[in-house]
Amino acid sequence: MKTVIHVSSPDPNDQREAVANTLNLVMDESVSAPDDDVVVLANGAGIRMFVEATSALSELVEEMKNRDVALRACRNALRGMGATDDDLLPGVEGVPSGSGELAKLQAEGYGYIKAP
Repeated sequence: MKTVIHVSSPDPNDQREAVANTLNLVMDESVSAPDDDVVVLANGAGIRMFVEATSALSELVEEMKNRDVALRACRNALRGMGATDDDLLPGVEGVPSGSGELAKLQAEGYGYIKAP
């Protein structure tokens, strides 16, 4: 199974819910397998969850990384807040455009979940 979870909300509670949903997905053996591809993509103000200086969820982000969830942040949104890839939490990859990455993943057959 291939799934992308899209996070754009600046609200840490919404971001926490997105992380909880992601962890629930990867730990649910009735729908997940070890070789599944799960991506959490943040764009807009949602990238705050992946920026070291603004993340309220760094431990949960680390847990997702440890469970082989790919973590991606929109560089356009990073630039908009005056940040770069160097400001991201360890294990988070910058991508040129969040919307472009979403379109690419969906074209590759990823299921789409919009997190709150």
